Amino acid sequence: MDQNIPAYIKNRIRQATPLHHHVVSSSTPVVAFGDVRKATIATLGLNPSRSEFQDRQGNLLSNNRQRLETLSSLDITSLIDASDDHISKIFERCNMYFTHNPYWTWFGQLEIILNALNTSYKDGSACHLDLVQWATDPVWAKIPTQIIREQLIQSDAAFLRQQLQSEKIRVLLLNGKSVINAFSQTQKIKLRELPEMLRHRSAKTQIFVGTGFQDITIIGWTINIQSSFGVSTEFKQMLAQRVAEIVESR
Repeated sequence: MDQNIPAYIKNRIRQATPLHHHVVSSSTPVVAFGDVRKATIATLGLNPSRSEFQDRQGNLLSNNRQRLETLSSLDITSLIDASDDHISKIFERCNMYFTHNPYWTWFGQLEIILNALNTSYKDGSACHLDLVQWATDPVWAKIPTQIIREQLIQSDAAFLRQQLQSEKIRVLLLNGKSVINAFSQTQKIKLRELPEMLRHRSAKTQIFVGTGFQDITIIGWTINIQSSFGVSTEFKQMLAQRVAEIVESR
């Protein structure tokens, strides 16, 4: 069991589940997909999918299908007074996420871009982070009120900032316009829009670049490559090549 857990991560895991914020029942916070202490590149999204914890019928994943720890699997009712052993199990599941039943339908789309940078989720050189560590039901875009989304993002902004300041991440990739906007606003980092539009058939995206924290190169694209219409393999390869060129030039 991994006992070498940074104090700020322990503190985040021990936070109480926010009430009335549509957090998936019995879920635990996903502080990272993969080991953030080892990765040099991170992708950034909005928040974990409910599919990380539940099947399509809303039942908690269990046995070989389980991806992450839940309150049920730990046999506890709250994270506030969780033992060090419970915290270690939650953290270890996050670290080992890509070695056991990962949600590859989603993460495989970003792996194409990581491979162009000679990194991968699979070997631990890359990890995935989120603006919000809680999985929600309904999905993020269908949460009924904007104020709840804003509260969740604001609540986790300091934790994400500390992750990026404390760990070895050198390149941060922002997937989608909503991520770019929320990240820029909460982290107070101004990103520069590149003049050219990247296009392939019906898919198109603007690209934003900047630097923040400990000289981390930040690159974002406005299209969400998992859910936007017309995102082909060719388009993802074009985007991957452009991202690689930007990283190489900095």
